[in-house]
Amino acid sequence: MEQKKILSRCPLFSGLTEAEMGAVLREMQVKEKDYEKGEILLFAGEVPRDFGIVLEGGIVILKEEFSGSTTLLSQGFPGEIFAEAFAASGEPSLVTVEAAKKTRILWISYGQMMRPEGGGRAKGRLVENMMHILAEKNLFLANRVSHLSRRTLREKVLSYLGEQAAKQGSREFDIPFDRQKLADYLAADRSALSAVLGKLQREGVLTFRKHHFILHTEDEAVHEMEKGDHR
Repeated sequence: MEQKKILSRCPLFSGLTEAEMGAVLREMQVKEKDYEKGEILLFAGEVPRDFGIVLEGGIVILKEEFSGSTTLLSQGFPGEIFAEAFAASGEPSLVTVEAAKKTRILWISYGQMMRPEGGGRAKGRLVENMMHILAEKNLFLANRVSHLSRRTLREKVLSYLGEQAAKQGSREFDIPFDRQKLADYLAADRSALSAVLGKLQREGVLTFRKHHFILHTEDEAVHEMEKGDHR
């Protein structure tokens, strides 16, 4: 029962009834596998045929640098998908996936999922959902490249915050990152990011508290600076 609840929260199964989800999983002959903490699920350089969904526990996604150091790129929790882009493209994985704790994974063959025969409406919805997931991740990466291409950290911060304001249709918005995750996303040092945000706030360009931001117009920026001068 708990597994069905977790899968129902996974975007891959959006719009499917519990019965449809069960039928399509049986048709694709999915596999479950348990891993101990520290065990490798996917090695960098490996070409996966399957993608995974975390059922229990959690994973870490690691990037091994040429220097020999390892960078934590992201984490995965129950209900989240990983390795789908590599399974879809047939390209070698650029990352290593490791169990962060005792973990159970549901492995799904990308080839089985994309086979046209069988599954009916549920199979078609599953494929549609996967295309949406891949498109969203591509857009996320394209936006990140756009922000990282800016010359200075100040420009990167303003580029990212401007995108969030446009996406949410307001100059007052919340971002999905805490300070460390935002620093990681912008490939910046956390203390340097905090310094830039502090300076932008003193200049009246923005105000923020934790993950809540307000971007100011030029007139508002002048007013905010004047308020700061009188404090």
